[in-house]
Amino acid sequence: MIDLTFGLFSLFSNPYRTCRKFLQKKGETDVYAYGETPFSTLQKIASQCNASRSDRWLELGSGRGRGCFWIAQFIGCETVGVEWIPPFVRLSRFLKNLFGVQNVSFLHQNFEEADFSGVSIVYLYGTCLPDETVSRLTEKMEALPNGARVVSISEPLECGHLRMIKSFPVRYPWGEAEAFLHHKI
Repeated sequence: MIDLTFGLFSLFSNPYRTCRKFLQKKGETDVYAYGETPFSTLQKIASQCNASRSDRWLELGSGRGRGCFWIAQFIGCETVGVEWIPPFVRLSRFLKNLFGVQNVSFLHQNFEEADFSGVSIVYLYGTCLPDETVSRLTEKMEALPNGARVVSISEPLECGHLRMIKSFPVRYPWGEAEAFLHHKI
């Protein structure tokens, strides 16, 4: 039902246009960086991570929150979405309240400010992120508890406290990419 509501909202507010306008106002050069992870891809990622109800999932750049709602509903774990585009956060919070979803929350902040303590799985679709941003994020991931899992898309994360365990192919609307599963050591 939540996904149908997203579809209805998209008739009146295109998420790609919303993102593009926000990024243009911020003075960004790459204003076409928005995309949503297909549910089948989330299922594959969750399966490869052995995600369970006892996990706490953090999605960096959660957009409208579709993925967070899916993870919360079908995996059953506590899910936190971090997003800096205000209309996306407002929509996510509205739908959370409308449908009474208890195990999902949305933070309106730059994901470089995210709190990594107590998180067991981090999902980072960082394909379009500058190397400097990815580097700052991986430094902050040192706060993750040992054994936490981090999934990055397109590139493995390189830092001393994350060990890449495996990679696997995943599909997006634009084509196939490689996902990389890391463990915090």
